[in-house]
Amino acid sequence: MIVAAEARAARIPDPPPPTRRLTFRRWDIHSDTDRLAYFLMFADPAVVRYIDPERRYPSVAAMTDMLAKDPPFDRWGYGFWVVSLRASGEIVGTCGFKRRDMQVAADPDEHVSVDEFGYLYKRKFWGQGLATEAAQAVTPWADAAGIEQLWARVIAENIPSVRVLQGTGFTYVQDGPPCPEGRELILVRNAQAVTSPEVTFTAAGNPAAS
Repeated sequence: MIVAAEARAARIPDPPPPTRRLTFRRWDIHSDTDRLAYFLMFADPAVVRYIDPERRYPSVAAMTDMLAKDPPFDRWGYGFWVVSLRASGEIVGTCGFKRRDMQVAADPDEHVSVDEFGYLYKRKFWGQGLATEAAQAVTPWADAAGIEQLWARVIAENIPSVRVLQGTGFTYVQDGPPCPEGRELILVRNAQAVTSPEVTFTAAGNPAAS
């Protein structure tokens, strides 16, 4: 039986530390560069193939309005960060997690409140191991921040994404409710010790690159 994870705000500041190729920061909804990059990802049919149509945005204005109404950093101290190339600063995509009410059964009234992990990347950056690299930085940050569980949903047909999640410590729990995109899998990752050689945290709790 699925039980909701305890709600807990992060106890260290964001963002996660940089990796060998990537950096993380918050989205700036007042930045034309950030807003356009976010919108263009959702405008690519290949990128949103496995995403619920209700989570797509018909315009930059609609996307900006959604972000403005949903500021998870203000409440929890975490959310979905901008992922950029360390060498050039080019935006690669987004990765992070936020508190959501997740439907876990066919009954639309049956939900649990969880910290849901996710990511989205521009198609030009697929197949380069960047999704795994980002996930392996974000998940240890969550552990150090005191987040006891991360949850994830993925369509079974989306094999590359399934592999990213499994390679980051997520394990299958059950199928999700029926959805038009295909068979949905629900996976969970419990907090672990921070063991990544690329991630350390100072005694004061601030993330730092090693």
